[in-house]
Amino acid sequence: MIEYHHAHFTKKYMSYKEKWKLILEEKRFRTKSHTIESDGRNTFENDYGRLISSAPIRRLQDKTQVFPLEQSDYIRTRLTHSLEVSYLASSIGQSIENYLLNKQELDIKLKGNLTSLLRVAGLVHDLGNPPFGHFGEEAIKSFFSEYFSKNSSTLSELEKADFENFDGNVQTLRILSKLYYFGDEFGYNLNYSSLASIIKYPSNSVDGNKKPTTEIAKKKFGYFVTETETYKKINDYLKLGNRRHPVVYLLEAADDIAYSAADIEDGIKLGIIGIKDIEDIFSENLDQNKKAVLEKLDSLKSTYSKERNVDTSLIIQKFRIFTQQIMLESIVKCFGDNYEDIMQGKLENEIIDISEAKDIRKAYKNLQYKVFDDKSILKKEIAGWEAIYGLLEIFVKASRSDSFKSNGNNLEARLYKIISSSHKKVFEEIEKYSNSEYKKLQLIVDFISGMTDTYAITLFQELKGIKI
Repeated sequence: MIEYHHAHFTKKYMSYKEKWKLILEEKRFRTKSHTIESDGRNTFENDYGRLISSAPIRRLQDKTQVFPLEQSDYIRTRLTHSLEVSYLASSIGQSIENYLLNKQELDIKLKGNLTSLLRVAGLVHDLGNPPFGHFGEEAIKSFFSEYFSKNSSTLSELEKADFENFDGNVQTLRILSKLYYFGDEFGYNLNYSSLASIIKYPSNSVDGNKKPTTEIAKKKFGYFVTETETYKKINDYLKLGNRRHPVVYLLEAADDIAYSAADIEDGIKLGIIGIKDIEDIFSENLDQNKKAVLEKLDSLKSTYSKERNVDTSLIIQKFRIFTQQIMLESIVKCFGDNYEDIMQGKLENEIIDISEAKDIRKAYKNLQYKVFDDKSILKKEIAGWEAIYGLLEIFVKASRSDSFKSNGNNLEARLYKIISSSHKKVFEEIEKYSNSEYKKLQLIVDFISGMTDTYAITLFQELKGIKI
């Protein structure tokens, strides 16, 4: 048995086995309906089932991973990236479960639950990302920083910070817990741990985003003011002490492994980088894994150079698989080495950054910079920025009018009617927040951030009269 001495932790004795039991058993905001008792699914498999066929998941197919508005079916979107993260996360989960069973830290009856939880977390981790990915986030933040500097507002510092620091991860919690209408105000009604797994930064938008900081929980923020009570209920029930859920560390690692290597594979396919770039940058950045990784690359080149009509991307695909396996194994080992700190939410590093594969991650990261600076990507990102910024200007200006509502035929009413019915339903019937200005701005951000890349561009062009 242990006692949590940190100020943020509950002063209660709890073994790690008890904590895993708390984490991996079922707790939701409301009792499930229409449950088939004998279907054999654990609680997190049930979550995965209600998620996988929903509209927000499908829209990820037309949201940028790295290459905006890319026509090639080969190149990854947010959807294919999320499916890859889901798989990698569940693979990590299987290894961690074996580790916990060997340590007698996990009840055998709960075997499979951690794997399923990570599968869910991987699927939804990017659900709240706006069109055009991180550049879209920057467009939203930039718009509101300028808007609040030029316009009077009833919003508090905290309320403004929600918009000025907009983050797709934070929007994910809002989508999962409220925006997707599933019959009541609880959204998908996911398990508490499914929701906690995507709260990377358990702070509000003022307490988070403080620079510089050594606290990983303060690096960014994890919930809007409208989801404060949701966050508190999850945090209190799971006894997290305003610290990270242990699964967050594992999800973060799976995400890093997926996108770092996959972005490079896509860059090769599009001709942005070549094998020589990979050789050079990996040679410069590798340390512990240098010999094994470079020998593998040489071996692959030697093997496939003897075959005619072999696409370079095949070499890189096999190279990606090899390096990802090293990273996966290092994550599992690092989890064991830092088990106590992870369970107490005290680890102030991402696992991959302190693992034996940190040099591989560094090499891939430096390669990413080369991909991200490609002119074809930059031009599309700029177009996306203009679309998102422009849509915000149009709708936010309209929201300042009392006519911004469903009845009426003036410009403001017409713009209100364009907003999706599901978002308006939440705004009109479910969201109980008291500040009407905040609610209107949030409605607009919900609507625009939920758009696909194509729809954002098209709607902006239509409203500007560029395309009719």
